[in-house]
Amino acid sequence: MYDLPVTPHLATGGHAVRTTALLMTAALALALCAGAHAQQKTSSPWEYSGYSQKEYGSYKSFSAFVEMSDGVKLAVDVHLPRKGPKRDKFPTVVEYTPYSRAYINPAFALLDGTGRTNLMGGEGAVIPNPFCLSKTLLENGYAVVIADIRGSGASFGSRLDLMPRIGGDGAELLAWIAQQPWSDGTVGMKGASYMAMSQILTAARKPPALKAIFLMVYPFGYQDLYPGGVYSQGFMNEYSKLLKQMNSNLLKADGAMFPIMPTAPAADEDGDGKLLDEIPIDKNGNGTFTDDYAYPEDPNDPPQYEDGQPRQHLYFLATKQHAGNQDLNAWMSAAQFMDTTGADLGFDDQWSGIDGYALSPIANVPAIMESGIPIYHLGGWFDAQPRSATLFFATAKNTNPSKLLMLPGYHIIMSPFYEYFGDNQQKYMDMIGREQLRFFDRYLKGIPNGLDTEPPVTLYVMNSGLRQEQEWPLARQVPTDYYFADGGALAAAAPAPGSAKYKADLSHDSRFGPNKGNRWLMFIIPPQAPDRAELDKKCLTYTTAPLERDTEVTGHPIVEFWAQSTAPDGDFFVYLEDVAPDGRAILISEMPQRAGFAALHDNDAMILRGAARVNVKPELPWHGYEKAHYDPQVFASGAPVKLTFDLHPTSWVFKKGRRIRVSLAAADWPTFNLHPALSPANDPASPGNTVPTITILHGADHPSHITLPVIPADSQVSR
Repeated sequence: MYDLPVTPHLATGGHAVRTTALLMTAALALALCAGAHAQQKTSSPWEYSGYSQKEYGSYKSFSAFVEMSDGVKLAVDVHLPRKGPKRDKFPTVVEYTPYSRAYINPAFALLDGTGRTNLMGGEGAVIPNPFCLSKTLLENGYAVVIADIRGSGASFGSRLDLMPRIGGDGAELLAWIAQQPWSDGTVGMKGASYMAMSQILTAARKPPALKAIFLMVYPFGYQDLYPGGVYSQGFMNEYSKLLKQMNSNLLKADGAMFPIMPTAPAADEDGDGKLLDEIPIDKNGNGTFTDDYAYPEDPNDPPQYEDGQPRQHLYFLATKQHAGNQDLNAWMSAAQFMDTTGADLGFDDQWSGIDGYALSPIANVPAIMESGIPIYHLGGWFDAQPRSATLFFATAKNTNPSKLLMLPGYHIIMSPFYEYFGDNQQKYMDMIGREQLRFFDRYLKGIPNGLDTEPPVTLYVMNSGLRQEQEWPLARQVPTDYYFADGGALAAAAPAPGSAKYKADLSHDSRFGPNKGNRWLMFIIPPQAPDRAELDKKCLTYTTAPLERDTEVTGHPIVEFWAQSTAPDGDFFVYLEDVAPDGRAILISEMPQRAGFAALHDNDAMILRGAARVNVKPELPWHGYEKAHYDPQVFASGAPVKLTFDLHPTSWVFKKGRRIRVSLAAADWPTFNLHPALSPANDPASPGNTVPTITILHGADHPSHITLPVIPADSQVSR
């Protein structure tokens, strides 16, 4: 057994206690850390002044281990405001991450070209995770705590991502924070993606100190990894590799999605003020140190260090335990149904009873609604899961003080669409940092800044601007049907009976640009607004005549069509586009759907099979996605099959003279896996493929159409 250091050590390198200047890079600005300008007393998403002010000019940092009830120790970095009014206690904002609370440069070469060299403080300099450390909050008198989730960073333990235990750890961590001498007992949480999901899992435990959560661009359940029942292999393949590389604290990571560095150790065991020498020697030079020593199984083969000093090997032992993490891609790619359990996958241990319901963050919604905790939801119209924010907001707004901000961002929040609209992206990055400050000022400091009395919804209406609303979906929306018709027409009235045949093209690939990005890949975004004009040549398309007036669509588009296929099953990918007079077809929204899941079920069942009796809003098509809900021979009888599903929510103004297009494809490879009945090899070029002919029916008996939530022109007022 080993003993932990009694005195926490500095996370920012250098000396036992030192002050770190507020050095932030552009990455930190993109990490939502812009400040509010103290001018007049104003509070809105556009401006915040007179309620809160920058009081601190620097901060001090230290690290600690926090022991969980099962003995696993989490590594945390505590950052406290400095050089300002003398206060002993602060409200605290927490980021709870699997992506390292701080990084360390094992060699200067690893930093070449990353734009982070200005943060180095000499040998062993530590870089606090720039997407977690908020300059704005520190300047305004908040403590910031960044913690490594178990099985990651410098924390001990192992995990299956999104397992309930992560929430239990989070609640215990917050209880520890509330008891610290520098804490005033109030805690908030913030973060994007996984760090939003960790908030959800923690908030469901109802920790007394937790007063507010700020959720950004987050997945919500099974349907986000299997949208429409189709596995998102392009993202998951690379993401699982990235997680393994990061959690292994590799000294070099060839083939990573982007440059990564090992996590900073949380303990300066030899007390020399340096952290770099806490990393064991990589004897074989392969970029990892855990395979170089047989310790602790063989006590005679302990890790070795550059300085030769004795240690308890905390960093080595923690990293070695991470090898017990379950590979999320291996699990999810095999768990193709919501009710697939760990036992179904061959696990007979702690994972055996876990299924897609338990691993869905949405399973925690009932407990969060019971808690009444205030929630801020930030979504991106071009994120892979914008519906998470709109659904959670609409479902919980009557039980939890709730805010919703939707911007035209991708998963990393940035987006080429700001430039497409002639707008300034940085203005909205600043807005996000300002909204975090407003939110925590209101609910952690109790400042009556009006955030809770203004309209709760702020939308970036694309091709128009920002607008505040009272609800989502908008009560004044007018569901408007556009019907599929012969000749590729998209008509306002139901057409005469007819049909269109489409020979499936399994090579259809929705990625754009030189970097091959799209919304589903999350970390890889197109450099320009995606133009599908060329891709549509591989699809079946339906297009309106030029619009006679501007037409705003804000809400959840729903597509419904009748299909036949020469194959027993198949996948459909539907795209909503804005077609310019020059032929450019800008992608607005999309969604895949596996035909075998055609049957509809109560959408309340997406939360724990409906056992929680939560009324999930808005009412949207839900396909169950359990094994019993799937029909692998859905087309075998030859009868037309009706498919009804929603596309990603959006808010877009189709300008006068533009056209609305709906395009249908039968594949999107390699972003999604090919249907195994069509391509057992999951390869569009495989000679063993079945390439079906698909028929889409039109007319009164089979009124295939898309329903768009149109907003009356006289009610559109954007700022």
